[in-house]
Order: sequence, then C-alpha cells, then structure tokens
Amino acid sequence: MGTIRQGANGSFRGKAGSVIGSSWKGIDYIKGLPKKRTKGATEEQLIVQARFYAMSKFLMPIAPILRLGFGQVNANRMTPTNAALQQNISQAVVGSYPNFELDYSKIMISSGSYIGGGAMAVSASLGVLSVDWDFSLSSLYDSKADDQVIILLYQPKADEFVTTPTPATRANGTIDITVPSHLLGAKGHVWIFFADRKGTKVSRSTYLGEVDLV
Repeated sequence: MGTIRQGANGSFRGKAGSVIGSSWKGIDYIKGLPKKRTKGATEEQLIVQARFYAMSKFLMPIAPILRLGFGQVNANRMTPTNAALQQNISQAVVGSYPNFELDYSKIMISSGSYIGGGAMAVSASLGVLSVDWDFSLSSLYDSKADDQVIILLYQPKADEFVTTPTPATRANGTIDITVPSHLLGAKGHVWIFFADRKGTKVSRSTYLGEVDLV
C-alpha cells in the first residue's frame, strides 16, 4: 500500500494499484509495475545484456574507486558506478556477440577536467610495480602537493586488482607497489588519476599500458 506525503496532491511512496512511487536524491518518481515477459529476449536485447555484463563484471569490484573517479559526473542524475558503466560500455566493449572482450586501453576509471600528472611512466621488476609522474604544480589548475594519486593494477589472468592502501600524493612523484606473488608471471594493466583532497576536483584517468609482472 502506498503512503501519501504532503497531502492529496503530494507524492507517495510504495505501491498503489498498478504504479509504484519512489524518491531518489530528492526527486519523486512514479513508475508502472513491470510486465511479465511472455517471449524470450530478442537478439538485440541479448547483445545489450552481454555488453553490460562484460563491463559491469570488470567495474563492480572497484566501485570505491569509481565513487571518487566518477563522483562529479552527472551526480544529480546517476550514481558514479552507473556513470562509469555508461561511458565504458560505449567505448571499451569490443568484438562481436557473444564473444565480447574489453579494450583495456579505452577503459576509464575516472572522468574530469583536473590536471593530471604530465609525463608518466610505469615499470615492473622483482615483484615491484613502479609508477612515476610529474610532481610540479599548476597555478592555472590550482593543483596541490597533497592531491591524491590513485593507481590501479589489473591482472586479467587472475581477474584481480591491486591498488595502494593509502593514495600517494602528487608531491611524491613516484611510488613502488609490491605485487602479490600469485599475480607475477603474467601481464597487467595500469591506470592512474589525480584528485584533490576533498574529491571535488578529479582528472581524467590515464591508461599507462600493459606491463610484464616479473
């Protein structure tokens, strides 16, 4: 049973007949009850579902990073994870149904106009992933020495992610990350982005490339 709020002309929450009332971020919605499917999904629907699954399977484990990386993208209309899905499904899912794959070089883990790290480099040796960036500050973008530097490593063979327990800062200019031994002996993909301490200014992520984890 639905509950009427703010009088007879107000919004309501819950089920009333064939409609459901709800609210998200202060916006009231009314939607019809879903209809029972009597026919199987069309090929177009299966393609959309497969593309969505391929991307969501990759992104869901890094939802905390996406909350920072996409936290300022259409924040009044969608969640950071949905914003990340929308952007990446359209550009990073490649191949033909049903054999979709991910183009890691096109995956974005953040989106924004804040300044990044200039010339950046990544390498791996003796179980350590090393990432370097330009630590000089920009008066135009008002970048700060204590800006957060988020680094993400993904090893597809094990389907596992690695990041730092605490983000490095822009002033560090470099960081060494110990790679778990069970992830060594394969290739990994690395991304980086920058954000101010409050997380209100975020850079577009940069794909640093594929590295041999040795």
